[in-house]
Amino acid sequence: MACTLAASAWAHDESRTVPEEPGWRLGAALGLADIHAGQALPSQRMMGYLLRGDAGVDRRASHLEHGVLEAGWRLNSQWSAYAAAGKHDSDPAHTEAAWLRYESNSGDAQGYTLQAGRMRPQMGPVMTQAGHLDKFALMPLARRVALDGDWIDDGLQLSARREWGDWTGHADAGLWRGQKFPGSASGSLAPSLHLGLARGDWRGDVFAVTFAPDGRGALAQSSTGGHTHNAPDCSTLTTGVLCFAGQTHVMGSSLQWQSHQWPVSVQGAWWLRQDDGRLRSVNGLAQHEASYNGAWLQALWQPITQWELGWRSERTQARMILDGAGASLLAQEAGLLGSAPLRRDTAMLGWQLHPQATLSVEAGREQQGSTQVNFTALRLVWRGDVYWANGH
Repeated sequence: MACTLAASAWAHDESRTVPEEPGWRLGAALGLADIHAGQALPSQRMMGYLLRGDAGVDRRASHLEHGVLEAGWRLNSQWSAYAAAGKHDSDPAHTEAAWLRYESNSGDAQGYTLQAGRMRPQMGPVMTQAGHLDKFALMPLARRVALDGDWIDDGLQLSARREWGDWTGHADAGLWRGQKFPGSASGSLAPSLHLGLARGDWRGDVFAVTFAPDGRGALAQSSTGGHTHNAPDCSTLTTGVLCFAGQTHVMGSSLQWQSHQWPVSVQGAWWLRQDDGRLRSVNGLAQHEASYNGAWLQALWQPITQWELGWRSERTQARMILDGAGASLLAQEAGLLGSAPLRRDTAMLGWQLHPQATLSVEAGREQQGSTQVNFTALRLVWRGDVYWANGH
């Protein structure tokens, strides 16, 4: 047996936690953030965007951004497995991943994998990893409006990789239970597709997924409940709950330039969520069509060893139509009246104080309509793993 302890390059990229040789890898990651602002950030509640309708997380009051314990195991060159438990803010601990994977032995230039269980559906490195434990403390706004945070689902995913000279192509097709937002507990299965293409310093990705929610619940904006990851029950109509049934399409694209000659990287991402169906509450029923857009542009520069400068600029906006009896009351309940674009700009300075730990400071501003809030953050991210390999 051989045992090594090393820093992990993992940032919600689950495939990297499985060892390349037969053996085990145990890992842990922790993100702590102390965020200061004079009032609640507009991104806490996301007024004007139909999500779950809860009060959101006040990041000023919670210092635990994300904690993860994980284990990866490889039996041989074809079979591997991975499991992870995580905790966000004051939420209960939950299972983030539990999957089994088969890999073909087609060589380095091409191959495919079949993965089954709970996982993060593949959307490309920029969009899949954006959020917890990446370079900035706050979840990207575009990811909030599209998926209301992280997307973890149960299902199957078939992945393929192929090289053509200097080009490398990636494809992932998945089928998911689709019971979490923007799906619903009584909805049908959700198919997804991701395509990626890389050459040299450049990589581009596109993805799409379709949900069919049948009674996706959202709390009315007048409700005083706290933060929750569970959508309200829509089996019967109750006061203070809105229910959506229809089709939801989520799609996105990203482009990344990661220089191999200079310590610089630039990325951009665009997300879109489209709802088309019926919105109802005890106050009425209306045909609902909505389009939620979000995008960000990010640049990172390492001027000297162990120091990094970063900047991220984000924008979101919503367009919607409600048509039918009680449409105005429904719009008021959902907080859709006077919807205004939301923007965030953040600057970051990071210091790698240890191979496994990074300390960073951030300063930024969020603005929605006439509301403008400045914030600062002090953040510590630690990652580590231990690896056992079978000796020969």
